[in-house]
Amino acid sequence: MNIVIAGGQTKADFLISMFKKERHNLVVINDSVDYADYLSKKHNIDVIVGDPTSTLVLSEAEIEEFDILVALTPSDTDNLMICQLGKKMLHIHKTVASVSDPTNVDYFTSLGVDTAISATYLISKYIEKASVLENMTRTIVTEFDSLSITTITVLENSNVANRSLSEIKLPEGVSLGAILRQDKVMVPNGKSVIKPGDKILMITSADMQNTAINIINSERKETK
Repeated sequence: MNIVIAGGQTKADFLISMFKKERHNLVVINDSVDYADYLSKKHNIDVIVGDPTSTLVLSEAEIEEFDILVALTPSDTDNLMICQLGKKMLHIHKTVASVSDPTNVDYFTSLGVDTAISATYLISKYIEKASVLENMTRTIVTEFDSLSITTITVLENSNVANRSLSEIKLPEGVSLGAILRQDKVMVPNGKSVIKPGDKILMITSADMQNTAINIINSERKETK
């Protein structure tokens, strides 16, 4: 498939890794000179430096009639604009927007965005369905066959329990998207500590799904 990745940092980095494994044709647009340089060197690809909300930048990117556009900027408004420009001006077949505010998910789809993804929205919906099934793993596969989103309950003796995210070495192709603790949904950073009973949202490439589950479900080894 021909895929555009517009904006974003860690999310863009993750998706580029995943889509390159699947041998998709990628065009990456990023408005940060430093991060564009980082992505280009890490993934050995050309990255267009520019504002993806700019009609000039989009038109010069030569992405007309691409299969998918993924908008990953921190701004919901910008992501909506990018998707609408992609549809109306460039006739891109499918648009996907990262959404920070979960209340915008339905609003975006009503305005023509094919898929609006919010980590908070996803984890709340899927944990809600799994609330009576303790210690069960719930999985959905998005319209990208290569992407899996898995919710996993952290057990008391789990290898990741009471450890910060920076201490847990997640392999390439595995990302921790959100943590649900009681009624609170948290978007994690390196300092976030995973607690027993947490329900966590793992975003992985399809071939790394079992690896992610094993990382969370493996028991901590007792030190003598």
